Amino acid sequence: MVRARRVQFVSTVTAALALSALFFALFAPALAFLEPPAHDPAHKAIRSSAVRVVLVWCFAWPIALARTVAARLRALWTLGCALLLVHIAVAFHVGHGWSHAAAWEHTRQVGGYGDGVFVNYVFALVWVVDAVWAWGAFGSYLRRPPWLTWAVHGFFLFVIFNAAVVFGGWVSRVVFGVFFVTCGYRIARGYHR
Repeated sequence: MVRARRVQFVSTVTAALALSALFFALFAPALAFLEPPAHDPAHKAIRSSAVRVVLVWCFAWPIALARTVAARLRALWTLGCALLLVHIAVAFHVGHGWSHAAAWEHTRQVGGYGDGVFVNYVFALVWVVDAVWAWGAFGSYLRRPPWLTWAVHGFFLFVIFNAAVVFGGWVSRVVFGVFFVTCGYRIARGYHR
């Protein structure tokens, strides 16, 4: 019995350390909060936090389409939402000095349309509402009208694609371009069934 408990303890400790390392790796850009507020939209923590959001979204988006595994994807979906909120906070902290006017101006300079920053706010709000709905009333969430599911995830796809094209470098454009084509192909081939 002693040996079995020791093995179980080692397995538990190993799992806890692995989860802690994963958590730290995902939320490492939040270390930017240790720095004073700044006006550096090119700060590496901003791009790093954005990449994490998009990568988790890439793995979690099937929550809308794959009904049979959706329950297991809720945690991943919520993690993506949390990473999005961290990304926004990091961008405001080190990129815009907590100034909405600075964020608006940066969005205008890079994307040509300053009010696009409001699209980011709506994006975050929709993701938060969607994640809360998935946890609060999962049965209702799974029975929502298909047009609503497609509208939410079409909006997400639109925003993430534009963010990758407008704010990303050539590598992210290629990687996410391939991903988006693959998503379209999988949806067209009936992945959602």
